[in-house]
Amino acid sequence: MDNSISWNHIALPGLHSSPNQLYGRTMSSFMHEDIVGRRRAERERCNDAARRSKGPLLVGYINAANYYGAPIPRHCTLSVDAVHACVSSANKRRRIKGVVFHVFKGKLDIRKKDYEQFWIASPVMMWAQMAQYSTLEELAAIGASLMSRDKRRRMATRKDFDTYLEISPRFIGRNKCHEALPYMTENTDSPPENTLFGMLKDSGLGCPTANYRVNIGNSYVILDMAYPDCRVAFEYQGAYHADPAQMRIDAAKRNALQLLGWIVILVTADDLRTADTRHRFIEMAHVVVSRQRNLADWNRSWAITS
Repeated sequence: MDNSISWNHIALPGLHSSPNQLYGRTMSSFMHEDIVGRRRAERERCNDAARRSKGPLLVGYINAANYYGAPIPRHCTLSVDAVHACVSSANKRRRIKGVVFHVFKGKLDIRKKDYEQFWIASPVMMWAQMAQYSTLEELAAIGASLMSRDKRRRMATRKDFDTYLEISPRFIGRNKCHEALPYMTENTDSPPENTLFGMLKDSGLGCPTANYRVNIGNSYVILDMAYPDCRVAFEYQGAYHADPAQMRIDAAKRNALQLLGWIVILVTADDLRTADTRHRFIEMAHVVVSRQRNLADWNRSWAITS
């Protein structure tokens, strides 16, 4: 019998809830429900536009981002009330109420379900289209969301992005896409985790390991971000962590990790909100990681000489 199951499915000593109760409404299930709702709304909107179109309607941009459940850039200038379609040249634009046509020169990569009356850009094509309307960090978050750890939300692999840029003609935002690739982390659970990855990667502390596994007895836990060399972990605390059952799980998780010598730093939305809060957070991370690395070096030196 395989006892190596993830933390979300296990009750450690002191937690007597059943596995199903512990899993409950985790962030993954909450985000999946949100995606289903966004996709349903976009499908209705795009089907209506397609019925009024005299030819095939290829939907992309912000509508495709909603369809796939990707995060929407904070200051995106695209209208949320319109259907954004793409064409290969300006003379192919049409006049359809509620539809905005954009010329996109990237590789055409589209898909269609039988019960939908419109074509939609693939996840990777949508990511490329949104480069023009995103900051570098936002574009990386969109890409990472498409490589989610949750199989229900995972729609692309890192190779898909690399291949698309390799074979795609030049388009507005292509250089930004190349710049975003190193900041796109696979198997994260939320956009803030990818933001945290980028902050730590650029901090001078070295590239953290995302979703690092730590064995605890016959079970294991998954850490959002970690520096295994000095046993420092960073855990993003989204709203779902306020649930009483989840708080008990988190507390037991931290206690078990501390017994193994890990330092767990909790990260909230406030830490990522502004340039000043990010600077203060990184300063704190530097102090903790540097201290733990010095301690680890001292312990190794002591073990060699003793």
